[in-house]
Amino acid sequence: MASDLPTTYLDYPDAFKFYFQQTADDLAWANANATPVNEGPWGDVPGAQIFYIGINMAGERIKLPQISSLWRCKPSGIQLADPDDRDAPHQTYYVTGRPGSIDVVRIKLGPSMPGLLIERPEGSQPVQSTGLIDGMDFYFRECDGVWSLSIGGADVLDRPDWYYEEKHDKPNELSEEDVYSLIAKGAELLRNGTPTMAVEP
Repeated sequence: MASDLPTTYLDYPDAFKFYFQQTADDLAWANANATPVNEGPWGDVPGAQIFYIGINMAGERIKLPQISSLWRCKPSGIQLADPDDRDAPHQTYYVTGRPGSIDVVRIKLGPSMPGLLIERPEGSQPVQSTGLIDGMDFYFRECDGVWSLSIGGADVLDRPDWYYEEKHDKPNELSEEDVYSLIAKGAELLRNGTPTMAVEP
């Protein structure tokens, strides 16, 4: 995947300066232009006010019109206390953002396409991306020459309303543009009434 930093920033001090300045600019933009979303509480973890914004490939800041459930702020894991530590709490939650404060969740978006809001793909073997197709959550995955797209449902990862997969003939790792093209292809198949496939366990 291509670096998020401009190619002109070749030395690390300038790169870090650029990154922190960009983050500060995003925070200022979010505070000035977006309405915070109240998230939580989650059990004993207090609720938090979160600003969600998207950053597209051109570096433009976009206030997200709808928040995908896959992107929402929520406890990301639970660490059980050491059973030998009598003073430790029973469990500790780790929450994205700072509970009780206003924070920004920056979602890196791909190109704008009608009805699609796509998060920049990440990873390698598998390559993954999430987003919205016509307001429904989707999950894209590619590994070992097979790509799949899950859309909608209460659990888009394990029990989607619609699922499709097929092999591709790209000899090397998919580029970001390849991923966007396959997601758009899947969206078109869904819109054209292609029947869902069975999700392989």
